[in-house]
Amino acid sequence: MRRNTTCLIAAAAMTIGGFAFVTNTQAADNTNNGTVTHTETKTTETNANANTSANATANANANNNNGNNANVPAPDADDIRQTLAKVTDYAFAKKGDFKDVADYFVDADRNRIGSYKPSDEGKLDGRIAEFQKDWKAKYNEDFDLSKVRKDALGDQFAQIVQGEIGEARTAGGKEMPSAEPQNVKGGTPQDLKNSGVNQPDANSNKHFGGDTNREPGRDIATVLVKGSAQASASVQPNQNPPVSANMEMNKQLSVPMIHEAGGWKIDVPDTLDGPKLQTNLLNQLTKFDEDRANWPADKNQAYQEATRHVLEALMETGA
Repeated sequence: MRRNTTCLIAAAAMTIGGFAFVTNTQAADNTNNGTVTHTETKTTETNANANTSANATANANANNNNGNNANVPAPDADDIRQTLAKVTDYAFAKKGDFKDVADYFVDADRNRIGSYKPSDEGKLDGRIAEFQKDWKAKYNEDFDLSKVRKDALGDQFAQIVQGEIGEARTAGGKEMPSAEPQNVKGGTPQDLKNSGVNQPDANSNKHFGGDTNREPGRDIATVLVKGSAQASASVQPNQNPPVSANMEMNKQLSVPMIHEAGGWKIDVPDTLDGPKLQTNLLNQLTKFDEDRANWPADKNQAYQEATRHVLEALMETGA
């Protein structure tokens, strides 16, 4: 009995030793796996270091480029569209509100034009009333661009580029506005400069840029209204042929804007005064309304055309 017990103990010991051997073998495998894992960890650390280095390089390049990033949308795009929509509504669809158009101009332009009182404002109001009637007959609703600005004045209508006036320093260390904009979003610095909104002027070195509000760090933007081709046709029974077609090309239109305490404002040409503004708006509204037979079926496209007419009046680029 004791001998059998001894044999059983010996067998058990051999069995345990076998398990111990297997366990040691697995431990060796785990050690090898640990070596691989250690190698992978180092590889990951190397990649992380490479990524960190790449990010540092990218950040350095961004800083060297004054923080410009064309791939980032203009942060105030909707506020800028709101200004375009409001000025269009007041110009084309609100009688007796001629002076309110100038409320959406920068300080210097608003001070110059805002006090003008048209002697024959009734003529413009009469054309607005006619336009309102024609618009409602076509689209079965009142003209109200502000309500649909996001759809009508989106990227398909205009590119919005936003940035800041750059900073330069004189030999004496005085801060001065630079013609090279910084922190440009939604486009390139050249896109922003197309409208000339970045250009310093005689008031730029005054406190807060004078009444032109051009000083280092001031938020500026350019609205680049895309060019388009517009076809129209007219029927004249007494001429041969009775139908005549016309193709009109619209070039890209650059609209400079500056951010003031009251929001985004349009920087109209210094040559624009009250009488010119009234004449330009009347001419553009008449031109657009008399072409109502060719208004597009898409209401948003019609809003886009109306906005272009208003902006041409403000920028003095329309006929």
